[in-house]
Amino acid sequence: MKALILAILFVVSTALPAFTGVAGATMAVKAEGASNRTNDATEEKRLAIDKALKNAVTEALHAVVKAEGLELDKSLADKEILSSPRSYILNYKVVSEGWVTHMGPTPSIVESIPAERDAGGVELYHVWIEASVDDGAIRASLGKVMAGPALSDVFITVLDVTEYQAFSALLASLRRIALLNGLTYGSFQRGRVTLKARSAVGLPALSERISKEAPAGYLVLPNGPSTILIKAETKADH
Repeated sequence: MKALILAILFVVSTALPAFTGVAGATMAVKAEGASNRTNDATEEKRLAIDKALKNAVTEALHAVVKAEGLELDKSLADKEILSSPRSYILNYKVVSEGWVTHMGPTPSIVESIPAERDAGGVELYHVWIEASVDDGAIRASLGKVMAGPALSDVFITVLDVTEYQAFSALLASLRRIALLNGLTYGSFQRGRVTLKARSAVGLPALSERISKEAPAGYLVLPNGPSTILIKAETKADH
């Protein structure tokens, strides 16, 4: 037991201060991009890839926003996150590319379509990619965007979690929640760990989000004006 307590103390004291996302978490995304003809093959491909990467990050962002149950202002997302999509791309590969003739508009895969076109439509250079998006970075940026100026202190008290693997899994689930900002270690006692964070949402909404993300076997409840209680379920709780 002493070794277990020391192990948990080590993990909490070293891992928690660096909570800015989910370390090593990635999201695999397939995306498409296109560019207008520029008479420069290298530039045409670069523009198409840039658009595909932005579309990949956009899809990953939408997935996280949906999981968090948030409503995100599009103009804010464009300015704070989607303005630099390559910073969220870990790697990518082009799986297909080539010219495609379009008879109608394609707003989602190219920035703009030439206003003038003949009866034969317009040719666009397309690329299809598979990208690995940094899920942790997306969540960290989203948390900062959603936080705004109205952040409140939140304390998360974890009770009756004494197994190292269970504790680590619970911490990992909390790290995935963009609604929690600056999650850090508060205090540690046997069977009782207190974490500190800041959030822009109320405790009921935050408790519900934690309940959805936490592994099975935990009760998550608001406990007072600024504390959320996470308790390992026992047979008596059923």
